[in-house]
Amino acid sequence: MSASNRIQSLPLHLANQIAAGEVIERPASVVKELVENSMDAGASQIFIDIEGAGSQLIRVRDNGEGIHRDDLSLALSRHATSKLHSSDQLSHIASLGFRGEALPSIASISQLNLSSRQQDDECGWQVSANIETISPVAHPIGTTVEVHDLFFNVPARRHFLRGNKTEQHHIATTIHRLALCQFEIGFQCQLSASSSIKLPVAITAEQQQQRIAKICGKSFINNSLFIQQQYDDIELKGWLGTAQAHRPQTDVNYFYINGRVIRDRVINHAIRQAYSDLIPVGRYPAFVLYLTMPLDRVDINVHPTKHEVRFRDARLIHGLITKAIQEALASSMDTPSVDHPNTSYASELQTNSHIAEQTHHYQNQPILSSHNISTDDFGSITALLHQRYVITQSTQDLFLIDLQMAEHSLRRQQLELAIKTNSLSTRPILVPIKVSLSTEQHQAVIKNRDLLLSLGLDFQEQDNHLVIKSIPSLLAQVEIKQLIHSIANTLSNDHTKIEQLTTVLKRQLPLIPIQNVQHAESLIKQLSISNNSTIWCRRLDQKTLSSLF
Repeated sequence: MSASNRIQSLPLHLANQIAAGEVIERPASVVKELVENSMDAGASQIFIDIEGAGSQLIRVRDNGEGIHRDDLSLALSRHATSKLHSSDQLSHIASLGFRGEALPSIASISQLNLSSRQQDDECGWQVSANIETISPVAHPIGTTVEVHDLFFNVPARRHFLRGNKTEQHHIATTIHRLALCQFEIGFQCQLSASSSIKLPVAITAEQQQQRIAKICGKSFINNSLFIQQQYDDIELKGWLGTAQAHRPQTDVNYFYINGRVIRDRVINHAIRQAYSDLIPVGRYPAFVLYLTMPLDRVDINVHPTKHEVRFRDARLIHGLITKAIQEALASSMDTPSVDHPNTSYASELQTNSHIAEQTHHYQNQPILSSHNISTDDFGSITALLHQRYVITQSTQDLFLIDLQMAEHSLRRQQLELAIKTNSLSTRPILVPIKVSLSTEQHQAVIKNRDLLLSLGLDFQEQDNHLVIKSIPSLLAQVEIKQLIHSIANTLSNDHTKIEQLTTVLKRQLPLIPIQNVQHAESLIKQLSISNNSTIWCRRLDQKTLSSLF
């Protein structure tokens, strides 16, 4: 046998280039790996500079915790990482990176410089891929990676790169995908001399929607539903484009599992199935969705780019996603448009068990109508302010209306009338919700089961819990566990009447912000000047205006 046919170990540099072929497909792949490292390092700001569409220079700088001086050279070694220390951790991976392949792979096909400084260091330290010694350098706290001349020693790979505009588009798409999974991190990217991306930190719900609007477009945020559903320790939440907002391509398809960008066949099939009867063939839904689940129930170590995963309960996940989306879309067709939760209501959303809500208009400034919208009693709408108040003008009067309060009063009246006329419609819960009660409360609920069924509340007993199966449709935005506890407390008192339960249900109805002028118009058409309208309506006459100043 000739020596050329003998098995032998590959040189380390060649092994790294082969690994780079799996991980680094184009400049955008480098940006992804370096930005994910910055995110894992706890950065709150990430700065990216691109020259030559990434072929000449990719620079990623962050303000994370930095790399210890003695670890800089090791960071460029294959399978060296701070994120994984034992095989037991493979089933509980929370970081975006964990294999220790990215930096050595990039270094094997480029000229790479790594600079970093930790908080306790007097200066930063720098190491280059082709020089093993480290040297001091002026550097702020954090890390900078500079990648020059990508694929300089792999001309075949460089030959297959597209034009600058195409490669810049891939880089921008990569940054957008990462920015949507980490709202608490600010991103700045200089793609070229004339093109840049600026995404400030987004903490509040309003700021997060502004970031989504910048990335997905205002039309998406204006035609989407906010969904939040929980099953045990699995939660699905995010924004769904309505069935009417279908698109010709999959450019607004963002799905994340535990903060990681995912493009998985099981997930894609579940979403397509949910929309299958609602959008035309050849069109695609739009969505930004986040699935949170225990780390040991999903395996992310199945693909070089970590885009695909393997679920321990794939059928459960598929069914949960499909049913959640179907329920949300059905809800949007059956009920009036409502708003994405405001800050005070967000804490209630985080507890669990909401079905679907319409997101509010992207701009949170006062919205002035371009034309007057006529109504019967209140004249025409001239302005909608802060998704709550409207100013209307009739022939003789100006009105200031608290439309949130008016809408809330309407729903209370609708609920009361539906109970009195025994016409209350019910809505099934996507994933039945378990509620724990005291022994006294539990017995009181069981005793009054028929009464609760007449109010649209259906449940079954399971392991000393109540499993809620359906609720009244008018209570779709109510926090379900809180609702059941309030009902149970009322039923614990002897001789509870349906009037008392009606009062409890009415108290659970939340205030819902007003989406836009069209939403305001549809509500005002249902209002009339009556004795109780003084709760939410004021005539802006001379006396009222004078009392304000």
